[in-house]
Amino acid sequence: MKKQTQTDRLNNNSAYQSMALYGQQLKTRFYINPDNFLDWVYANHKWVQYNPRKQINRYGLSITSLNGGVDGIPDLDSLREYNQENETNYNEKDFKTRTPVAEYPELKNILDEFGDSVFRSHLLRLDPGGFFPPHRDHKEPFIDSFRLIVPLQYTNAPYFNFVIDGKITNWDSGFVYFADTTKEHYLFNGGGNPSYWIILNIENNVKNKNSFLIIVFFSSTISRKLSH
Repeated sequence: MKKQTQTDRLNNNSAYQSMALYGQQLKTRFYINPDNFLDWVYANHKWVQYNPRKQINRYGLSITSLNGGVDGIPDLDSLREYNQENETNYNEKDFKTRTPVAEYPELKNILDEFGDSVFRSHLLRLDPGGFFPPHRDHKEPFIDSFRLIVPLQYTNAPYFNFVIDGKITNWDSGFVYFADTTKEHYLFNGGGNPSYWIILNIENNVKNKNSFLIIVFFSSTISRKLSH
């Protein structure tokens, strides 16, 4: 893999900013039928605790991992804490091997748009009371990835709050969104049902930015819903 120069990284930051100019959320034409997908997930896979070091009602299912497995180790753990305890040096880009979850046709269509630029991605289930405290996904001066998010079920207020930059977000279930998670954001499930999401990390570079904007604005081949 070619080592990035500072110029490359500055160009990548500019690429990210060109997406964020359209707003903190940007809806694409990609769609996954939430009910069909979740029925398939429950019939074929088991959820594991998300960040088991913290007793919070959060569960995950790996879309990419180190070896294609779905045990969540260590991709659903805190990488910082796991690395400290195990003297490893894993980062987000190490989790590029697709798991069986990634073979679901509608999801695979999305992943294939970005090839091997997808890393550390997963399904997320926040049970009642589950939350992520306020945080930003990028703490370094250079932005190495952007987030694509698919809200599946029970993702809107008043039962669920996903707040970005102080504003409560609203989502159309099943559609793929860009979300500007460089801004402070937090999630809280105050309802009585689990909230389901897909979280995709895409390598941030000019090529993937261009692919993404084509998906949003110009692609006729994916403008239809991909559900059956």
